[in-house]
Amino acid sequence: MTTGSLIKQALLALALAIVAAACGGGSSKQPDGGGTVTPDGATPDGPMTQATLTQYVIDLVQHQTASNTAPRPYSEFQSLPDPDGSNGSAYSSLFP
Repeated sequence: MTTGSLIKQALLALALAIVAAACGGGSSKQPDGGGTVTPDGATPDGPMTQATLTQYVIDLVQHQTASNTAPRPYSEFQSLPDPDGSNGSAYSSLFP
């Protein structure tokens, strides 16, 4: 296994850990939704929706993650289909 593929696997594991951390929030406090910004910089009128879990994770990591970002509620992504399953290359855009 090459160093590059090991780094990609480690970063994929980190991205999945971020999603998993969002599942474990024991707080009943709900986010106000005011901080959501679309990739083009506009603030949507309603919640952002993605078609798959992969799209959700990529958008979350690339556009909505900061050192002060609160975990996302599990309800946002619990019902998203995951057709990529264990296809690690689906997250390749996170690893330039």
